[in-house]
Amino acid sequence: MNNLKDIISRREAISTAAKIGIGVAIAAVAAGAGLYAWSALQPTQKKIRVVAIAHSAPGMKAVAEEDFKIKYPNIEVELLLFDWETGRDRQLHDFATRAGEYDVYMWDCIYTGAFGPHCYPIDDLRSQYPDAEIFKEYGDFLETIDRRYMHWDGKRIGYVITANVMAMFYRRDLWEDPAIKDMYSKWIDRNLSDLQSMAPDLGLDPKKIPTSLVVPKTLEDVFAIGRFFTKRYNPNSPVEAGNTIMAMRTHTIHWEYCWLFAQWRRSPEGISKLGQPVEPWGDLFTQDGRIAFDPDITDMGIKVTRLFKELCNYVPNATQTEWSECMELLGRGRAAMWAGSWASTFIDFIEKAKENYPETAGKIWVSPAPGVPIDGTWQIGVSRYSKNPREAWLFTQFLVLPDSAVKQWNVASSFPGRKSVIETLAPRYPGIFKEVFLDSLLKAGFRNYVPENPMLEDSIAKWITEYVAGNVDEVTATTELTKEWKSILKLSY
Repeated sequence: MNNLKDIISRREAISTAAKIGIGVAIAAVAAGAGLYAWSALQPTQKKIRVVAIAHSAPGMKAVAEEDFKIKYPNIEVELLLFDWETGRDRQLHDFATRAGEYDVYMWDCIYTGAFGPHCYPIDDLRSQYPDAEIFKEYGDFLETIDRRYMHWDGKRIGYVITANVMAMFYRRDLWEDPAIKDMYSKWIDRNLSDLQSMAPDLGLDPKKIPTSLVVPKTLEDVFAIGRFFTKRYNPNSPVEAGNTIMAMRTHTIHWEYCWLFAQWRRSPEGISKLGQPVEPWGDLFTQDGRIAFDPDITDMGIKVTRLFKELCNYVPNATQTEWSECMELLGRGRAAMWAGSWASTFIDFIEKAKENYPETAGKIWVSPAPGVPIDGTWQIGVSRYSKNPREAWLFTQFLVLPDSAVKQWNVASSFPGRKSVIETLAPRYPGIFKEVFLDSLLKAGFRNYVPENPMLEDSIAKWITEYVAGNVDEVTATTELTKEWKSILKLSY
């Protein structure tokens, strides 16, 4: 995410606790041997360098500064705060050089296959440093994310610290306004036939276009209601943007495209044609390992590419829109909804809205992402090249202890991956914590997380943004994307 320092500084929940030091004043001249003996008894100071990415970073920072340093004063934690693109590239470079620049790696779930070979297996750490084991409740993690993103090649490699999942944030005050409901009824009467004629080319069902203003549950709802709230299609709209979406050439394209594809992919027709999604390939591949959006297999990939561009018409400048722009559009009252947002924005839009976005405080609410939500967890693991693996392992375990997990939610909306912590927090958020976030996570679609993902992610970002920018047509974009993925993966079907 952009402007990470600004994001962190605006959250007052993050502690700025003073550093703790151990000072010893010696009033008298000590004998050399006595001073040496005293020094020899002091714990050796160790320093670990920890990669901290995106929305998870403030919570990690709070735990490191407020709790870990008190429990382990001889371990200094240097948190290195990066946006994902920068953090990804620096860690990939560390893999190549094996320089041990970082002691704790952090990765997006889809990079599990790329990061796995460079992380210490937990069994190895347990064997080498039995005195450093402070966490043993592995059965408390949610099974799907544990199996997919905390293991690679049959070995446990790390810990989920943010079990993020897609969620929709929307202007509830607009949906509840009788005048706007009436406006939608009149607008849809005039535009229904046009929307129904457009729907099949976008991979949507014309019979599902909503004739009343509903909280979106399907992509058909996002299509019609997003248009209604976009000024270019409805000059009377109370906001400028009907729905926010990101089309800057970054990692976000991968999960947005997967989200749009998954509604059909997991439908009875999609399952019949492509088979069940399988790990580690996910919703963008067939059950037998072919590329699911390949035009030679189905025309749905081309249709979803068109749908992506259609939704980009609902924001002022899609190709210049990334995470921070979406936050501002909705938070400052310029957008009606962010249908493809994430649970991690809960703190910004709802819990601390008075501080972060006073313009819309009390007006934004949350519901499940329309269609099929996609998971997006964040993991940490100990670098195989770490100079202080014991201390690094202590810190990674400390972050998933119950009090640490609760603090990370309180500070940064880092949804916990542990079932017991979810049960602890759920009573504070009736109708949301389990009914929106947990339920979405348990039924979420998922993306490929194979070792080649860095190249696959860059490839899909390239071709979809080329199409959105008008440089190629949708058939060329989808066909060339398929060819490039086949080449990267060395597929010969």
